[in-house]
Order: sequence, then C-alpha cells, then structure tokens
Amino acid sequence: MIRTKFQEMLGTKYPIIQAGMGPYSTFKLCAAAAKAGGVGIISTIGMGAGLSSATPEAATKVFGKGRPKDLIKQSIFNMIEELKDAPDAVFGVNVPVSSEFITVATRLIKGTIEAYNESEEVRKKLRLIITSAGDPLPWAVNAAEKGSKKIKRAIKEEMPGVKWAHVVPAVQHAKRAERADVDFIIATGREGGAHCAWRDISTIVLIPEVVKQVNKPVVAGGGMCDGVSLAAALAMGAVGIQMGTRMIATQESDFEQMWKEAIVKRTEQDTLVGRGLFGPMRFLRNSQSLKIVDETIKLEGGKLFKGIPVGSNMAIMRLEMDGLANLFDGDEDNSIILGGVVTGRIHSIPKVKELFDSIMTEAEEIIKTLPQKVIAPEIKAE
Repeated sequence: MIRTKFQEMLGTKYPIIQAGMGPYSTFKLCAAAAKAGGVGIISTIGMGAGLSSATPEAATKVFGKGRPKDLIKQSIFNMIEELKDAPDAVFGVNVPVSSEFITVATRLIKGTIEAYNESEEVRKKLRLIITSAGDPLPWAVNAAEKGSKKIKRAIKEEMPGVKWAHVVPAVQHAKRAERADVDFIIATGREGGAHCAWRDISTIVLIPEVVKQVNKPVVAGGGMCDGVSLAAALAMGAVGIQMGTRMIATQESDFEQMWKEAIVKRTEQDTLVGRGLFGPMRFLRNSQSLKIVDETIKLEGGKLFKGIPVGSNMAIMRLEMDGLANLFDGDEDNSIILGGVVTGRIHSIPKVKELFDSIMTEAEEIIKTLPQKVIAPEIKAE
C-alpha cells in the first residue's frame, strides 16, 4: 500500500485532494471525496456574489444570498452533518486570496475560524485550508516579520489543528509560501484547468524543481487523473496529487451533466487560455472561449500571451458571466466550461470511490513492476 507524508499529516486513507473549483458548489463532490478516502474540498468562489467581480451573480442560485462568513460557516456545518456516519472522512476549504477576491477571502477565512472555534466536530474533521491565486504571506504568523506589508488573520495560529497549503505555479511562489510557513505546497502546472500561471510552466518541469528548491512537502497538480499520474508525481518527489478536471467528471460531482460530458468528449488539443476571473484561465474550446481569447489578444497588445500580467475589461467579464449563466440553460457552445489539458485523458464518468480505488491500484502496480521492466539484472563476473 502506498503511504506518504501526506497521509501522516492529514489522516487520510489515500494521498489525494479534490481541488477547490468554482464558481459553483462542490458540496456533494467534497463529501464523496472525503468518504472515498481522500480530502474533499469546499469551494468558495461562488460565495462572493455582489462583493467580487470574480463571482457571477448566477452563483446565488446555488448558494442563496448571504454574507460570505455565514455562507461558509453553514457549508462547514452542513458538511459535518453529511459526514456524521463516516468517522474517518476529513475535508477542507479552498479560499482564493487574489486581489479581485481579497475582501471576500477575508470574510470567508473569518467564518472558517469561527466554525473551527465553535464546534468540536469541526475541529475533528476540518483538516485542511488551501489558499490560492494570491499571496500567502499576509496570512502567516508574524507576517510583518516575514516581510509582508499587509497583515491578515494568522491561519496557523487561529486554527492550530488545521493544516495550511498554498497553491503555486512557479518556484518563486513556492519559496514565498515556504516563507509563510505553510504546512505543504500544492504545485500546479499550467496545463491545469481554470486559474493558471501567467507563464508557461508544465507540471513535469515544475514539480521536481519545487521539490528541490523548498523544504516543504509538495502535492502535485495539473494533469493528474489516474494511477499513472500518481506514480509519476511520487517519482518526481511529490507526496500526493490534487485533481480538479478529473473530479468534475464523476457521478457525484455537483457540476452540470453537460460539463461532465464535455470533458469526456474533448481531446488534449481542445483547451484554450485567456484572461479570466483570476488572471489567466484555461477553458474547454468552444465559441464562448474563442471569443474570450479574441478579446484577450486585444488587451495591451496581447500581453497575456507574452507572459505579462494584464487586467481584464468589461467585454471579457461580460463574456465570462454570460457563459457561466448559460451553463444553467444547457447551452454548451456558449457556456464557459473550465477544464485542463488532461481532458484528453478522461474517458468516463465513474463514482468517486471507484476512481480513487483504481488510482491507487494502478499506481501500486506500476511502482511494484517498474524495476523489473527497466532495470537490467546484474551479471556477475566469473
């Protein structure tokens, strides 16, 4: 059986995280991932309607209207209820901390801390908080001493029983996360779906270099979907994997059936990167995402495609909001469908437990049999 630092830190059966994804709910998916032996994650992007340009108004159809602090607390308490008959199941929360979302992020983390302090059951089962799409340093203990000009809630100080991870797209960002003293780093290559790096750094380049450059456990993301992925991640020095696109295409996933089927239908050639809600974002190729790319090309001479950060504009934001709203109408070609290049390796919509079990079985078989396939036997000299 594969066992890494991941299981030791988080108390899970498997070294797998279901990624935080938005802009809508991942409640059912979180519960299924937790029950299947991984870490289920509650996504929060949809909890910022009216307060952040990153949250579509259509998200209120899923979460209802309310303050972010109250919405996240209710989601956490509902998850505790959902997992009451699964004593070994654990879960976490993902909060983007980008400039576009920082007001909402501050309230979400406040609500998470309150839920942690108010409930013993939350303290038992809430094992992980993931920050992403921004700077982790303001959330560190003694942030000012570590070089942060901004000071936020000290996550590790206020929730000592919760592990803190930060998602990074480059070694530079991994070193900053290490300075913040996160418990581990989730390094995600640009082939991942939705929010991605400004510059083109693939997973196979990123993971081993982050492992080499920082003294923190590393979880691999971007292109992860099966036992081959897990075995490769472990070979590169990671302690586990995070999956997003693969998790959307599961039976328990909260995402629209059209979205799941779109992932299965696409090949590895069918994704595009354009300016999105949080910097660059990777979409499945369709009419709506092509329009976003056309508008992105116009932004300051196509700076995004030169790896230079650039702001969005009203035309792109309108295309995104309309595209996300169109998901509810089943209009595939005019919807915004987020997904990674790994869509080309996804050919089914299994149950989460079946997926996790198959990943572990396949990875273990690869690791056990690889030496005899690639290492020549020693020939002793007579």
